[in-house]
Formats: sequence, structure tokens, C-alpha cells
Amino acid sequence: MNIKEYISSGILESYLAGELNEVEMQEVDRLAGIYPVIKQELDEMRESVSSYAKSTDQQPPSRILSKALDAIREDEKERFFAEIESSEKEVQIQRVNIVPVWSIAASILLVISLGFNYIFFTEFKSAKDRADVLQTNMESLREEQTILADLASDQKMELEYASLRIAHFLNEDNIHVRMDGLDVAPESFANVFWNKKTNSVFISVDNLPEPPHGHQYQLWAIKPGLAPIDAGIFDHSQLIQELKVIKGNVRAFAVTLEKEGGSPIATVDKTFVKGFLKKS
Repeated sequence: MNIKEYISSGILESYLAGELNEVEMQEVDRLAGIYPVIKQELDEMRESVSSYAKSTDQQPPSRILSKALDAIREDEKERFFAEIESSEKEVQIQRVNIVPVWSIAASILLVISLGFNYIFFTEFKSAKDRADVLQTNMESLREEQTILADLASDQKMELEYASLRIAHFLNEDNIHVRMDGLDVAPESFANVFWNKKTNSVFISVDNLPEPPHGHQYQLWAIKPGLAPIDAGIFDHSQLIQELKVIKGNVRAFAVTLEKEGGSPIATVDKTFVKGFLKKS
């Protein structure tokens, strides 16, 4: 038996509201005796209804009491005529059995009690439903706040990247080299900044496709008559990165796709972008 589904089915609420038949009421009592979780849920509901009733301090509608009295009067009238008819058949008038006063009072109290239970339970369930809706709205609001926070963080990162990139462009000691996409990735491009004083190399990862698993991009410095010189591997998901120090007569920079960790020799046929220094 799935106790969680049984509790959430609403049968316990119907039990407290008196909406179940006798067999269904007995079944709830039986399960509550077997499963402490169900009994605890019933006890908590009764306590909630009782607390709510005390806090609202409402009186039962007059229509409930009037309906109860009318039902009792009708019942008494039927009993009265039944006794008279029985007495005529036996040719002897017998004393009509009148329902004791305490029985009438008990009936009135039962109807009033059911009326109170129905009113309080209905309002309690309505308040619980409103609380559930409020909880759902609060969770949605928290999700929206999280999305907005992530968006603000992304925008902050982009702003910092733009500021850093502009700083490199404006640095008079930097030689800027734009590397455009080759046949392997014609839409790709990236930028290199080579500092003339410190010989430090910075790469701006602008548009490079995500490398396949187990591979990584590597920057190369190209000098006349020499094999490409390793300028460092880099993470394509980071925007501005400082790589190795490169000295000497560099004519161009290029990026190749290598196995993760880099390669001592450039894989020329996997060159994604390449750019030449402007002649001074």
C-alpha cells in the first residue's frame, strides 16, 4: 500500500468532514490503527481544524439549527400518527411514545457539530489550498531570482571581458594580431596580443567551436624558416588568457587542434585560425 498516495488522495479530509459512508469510515479507522503515519495525519488534521475553529470563533448558521429542528418535528409527527393508527386497530388507545428530551437535544447537538465541522473543515481546506498556491508561487519566484542572478553574473563576466579586451587593444606596447578562420572552420576567429616589452602573449578566444572530447586548442608562433613554436595550450571557454613568453622575429600566430595536454609539433592540417603581423 502506498501510504503517501492514500494520504494525498483526500479521503482523510472526507473522513473528517463526515462525507464517507459507514464502511468507508470503518476502513479509515482500520488503516489508522495499522499505520501510525495515517493516525498521525488524522490527529494533525483534527488539531488544525480545532485550532482554526477556536481562532475564528464562528457560530453555526441559523439554517443548520432550523433544519435540525424541522427534521426532529417531522420525525415526531410521523411517530405520533403511527401510534394512533396502531391504537385504532387494536381498539385501545395506548400511550404514544415520545422521544425523550435528551434524545432531541443530542440530535440537535449532532447536527450542530456536523455543521461546525463542515464549516471549519471547508474553510481550513480552502486556507490550506491558498497556502499551497502561495508556496508554489514562492518556488517559482525563487527560480526566477536564480535565473536573473545567473543572467546578471553572465553579463558581469561579459563586461569584464570587454573591459579587459579593450585594455589590451589600447595598450601601446601590444602588437595586435587578428587570426581568421581557415578551411577547417571558416567562421572562427580569435585575437592575439603580443607585448613588445615583456614578450608576453595573450589570446582572446572570440569564436572557436567546442573541441571534441580529449582534444584542446594550442597557439603557435611562426618564425621565418622555423617550425611553429609552441605558445601554449588554452581553454576555449575562457575569454582572455595569458600564455607563454615568445621572443624573436615572429611573423604570424596560428591555432591548431591537438590532443589534450598539447603537442610538441603542430598538426598543420588541423589549423583553425591564423593571422600575420602587420609589417612596420
